[in-house]
Amino acid sequence: MFFGSVVGMIITNDTRPSSVEVTAEVFEATSAGLRVAELGLVVFFGLLVCPPLLILAVVVTAPLIAISAVVLAIVAAIAVPTALFRRVRAHHRAHGSTLFLHRLRP
Repeated sequence: MFFGSVVGMIITNDTRPSSVEVTAEVFEATSAGLRVAELGLVVFFGLLVCPPLLILAVVVTAPLIAISAVVLAIVAAIAVPTALFRRVRAHHRAHGSTLFLHRLRP
């Protein structure tokens, strides 16, 4: 029975990479270059497509925002005085007083 074995180490001074290592490095370099080219194409087509979409979004949303602001101003001009009037009347009903009596008190 062998409880262990001694294996000799072979040390070489060969520092040249093998053909497999060279092939792997070339593949990594070209795939990185292709990835950059793919990203460049995506950005290029994105810039070709996005400005028309951005223009369309501005043409649609800008008037919508402006019309909404005008409608909101009109509604607020009607709703705020009405709400204040109802609140004051509710206050006077709750206390049993009128505007006339509030003016008479010093």
